[in-house]
Parts: sequence; C-alpha cells; structure tokens
Amino acid sequence: MRIAYAGLRRKEEFKALAEKLGFTPLLFPVQATEKVPVPEYQDHLRELAWGVDLFLATTGVGVRDLLEAASVLGLDLRPALEGAFRLARGAKAARVLKEAGLPPHATGDGTSPSLLPLLPPGGGRAALQLYGKPLPLLEGALEERGFRVIPLMPYRHLPDREGIRRLEGAVLRGEVEAVAFVAALQVEFLFEEAEDPAALKEAFAGRVKALAVGRVTADALREWGVRPFYVDETERLGSMLQGFRKALQEEVA
Repeated sequence: MRIAYAGLRRKEEFKALAEKLGFTPLLFPVQATEKVPVPEYQDHLRELAWGVDLFLATTGVGVRDLLEAASVLGLDLRPALEGAFRLARGAKAARVLKEAGLPPHATGDGTSPSLLPLLPPGGGRAALQLYGKPLPLLEGALEERGFRVIPLMPYRHLPDREGIRRLEGAVLRGEVEAVAFVAALQVEFLFEEAEDPAALKEAFAGRVKALAVGRVTADALREWGVRPFYVDETERLGSMLQGFRKALQEEVA
C-alpha cells in the first residue's frame, strides 16, 4: 500500500517506519517552516526576561527557540521562568521544560482548549509562546482573566505550494491509497490551497484513507468533511502506522 506523508519534520523516520511495516512511503510535505528573525520579537523577549507571572509553552521546539534567541541577545530567561507559573500545552513542551530544569506546574492534553481550565485567576503579565500562528482562543482567555499578553512567535508556518500540488495530484490520480497528517495545519493548508478541494474530499470519502496523529488533526479533517480512517491518540508516528496496519487487517477480516 502506498501511503503519503504530509508532514515536514521526521520525514526519514516516517519513511523507515513505513517500509519496515510493508508500506510504500511517499513524501509530500504541504507546509514549510521558517524561523522568525530574532529582531522581530526581541522587545517581547526582553519583556519576558524582566519577569512574567505566567508562561505558556505550546511546543517543545518553540521553547528551545526562545531560549536560543534569548542567548543571542545576551538574555537569561531562567530567573523569569523560574518565577512564573508554567503551563505546557502537551507532553513535548512539558518534556523540554523539564530538560531545562523548569518543569511545568500543569500540562494539557496537547490542545489549546485543555489549557483553559488550568489558567490561574488573572492579573499580571502572561508570556504566550506561539507555534507558527496566532492563538486567539488562548489570548482572549488570558485577557478575560486580566492578563496582559506578551506573544512570542519564534517560528512561523507557511504553505508549501509545490508539495500541495504534488499531494493533491497523487490523491486525485489514485497514486496513493492513504495520506498521513500529523498536524491540523497540514490539513488546512492542503484544502485551502488545493485547486479542487471538492474532488479531494470525494477521494478521501472513497478510495483514499486519511490518517491523523492526535485529536486536533482528526478534528481538522472532520471540519473539511473528511472522516479519518484511523486516529492515533498517542501522537507517535510508529504507533500510528502500526495501528493503521491493524485497522486494515480488521477491515479485510
């Protein structure tokens, strides 16, 4: 079975895992990521270094990028982060904070809504690490609680239009039997930039199976009218591929 991978990161890992399980992997990344130049957000980094009451970490790579950017500016974020109430959106962000000696006080399930009940009562300044795009849900909730939000975007996502054209063509021409999405943004980029999103939706309703890593990615597929064939709740590539193979076997049986 030919399975396309829409992700940008961990392409070689996906390829090796898929081949080991007997799949034929095809790599069609639909997103590109670029680091935001440090000067674009250096003022917000300095505000963070002065001290905040709340720090929300949404991705592990984003936390690392903030620490690296602060180092470039000669800033030490550790005292500020040690004195803040620290929230992690999911396991990856929590792990990076722990590695830095700054374990979170609470951790969500990997989704932004899961952070809402964990937010402390308001007042003060809240630093919000963004992951490639604005987060109006969290920003609005923080402002409602009386926080002044300091947004920090160390990297941003862009659609890879060449990858989108290649993946759309492969799906519509029947050159793949399944597509694996590992982020909601990949689903959004594919359908928003597709030349014929209706035909894509029809293909996913028939011969092409959609795979999703995590509930957020699965929800993005559903919002575009695509029912995921398999959803991996552990958010791991190997687990997704193994679960997909098992689901295929059960479908045949």
